[in-house]
Amino acid sequence: MNLFDLDELIMFSFYWANRGRYRATLDIGANIGLHSVLMAKCGYEVRSFEPDPTHFAALLRNLSLNGSARVAPENAAVSAAAGEMEFVRVLGNTTGSHLVGSKPGAYGELERFPVRTMAFAPLLEGCDLVKLDVEGHECGVLASTTHRDWIGTDGLISVHDERNAVAVYEHCRDIQVNMFSQKSGWSQIGSINEMPASHHEGSLFLSLSEAMPWT
Repeated sequence: MNLFDLDELIMFSFYWANRGRYRATLDIGANIGLHSVLMAKCGYEVRSFEPDPTHFAALLRNLSLNGSARVAPENAAVSAAAGEMEFVRVLGNTTGSHLVGSKPGAYGELERFPVRTMAFAPLLEGCDLVKLDVEGHECGVLASTTHRDWIGTDGLISVHDERNAVAVYEHCRDIQVNMFSQKSGWSQIGSINEMPASHHEGSLFLSLSEAMPWT
């Protein structure tokens, strides 16, 4: 588990640089709560979502240790619709755990159990910024949104593979949401070749704005 690599530090810097711009945020795929804690320390009101009960227990401990009263945690996954889905825990690397079907090539020792899901689009109402890291489920989550859902809301998205990159690119293009890529210095994306196709290529920023805000 590497929670402080360069890409994470860039996201933390973005939270700090925009602490006067954003007020209400979502941390979807919160893991043990690092992003939630730092968002709260920037003054944001945070709703935090983590489906794995083991990670969620660690998240609660970390919120308590850091006095993160601004964070409202939910032991749930986020998907296109509310309900229940099967969750796959990857025992050798639990940061790679995921909703079933999100990673067709999952290998190693796996555990499967049902988790509650919450619908993504309604969560965006009243939210200024969403951080989304859902281990291959991002195309299904984002495909549930319309242009209207992104009015007043920006997103920092982790894209996990080429399949998701293509699906997210096509959907955001179709609903006229602007895309900006870390791997190209946060310039606006004009073609599929500019999309990040794994977490090694940095984050994707979504917005109706014409540029990514850093001040």
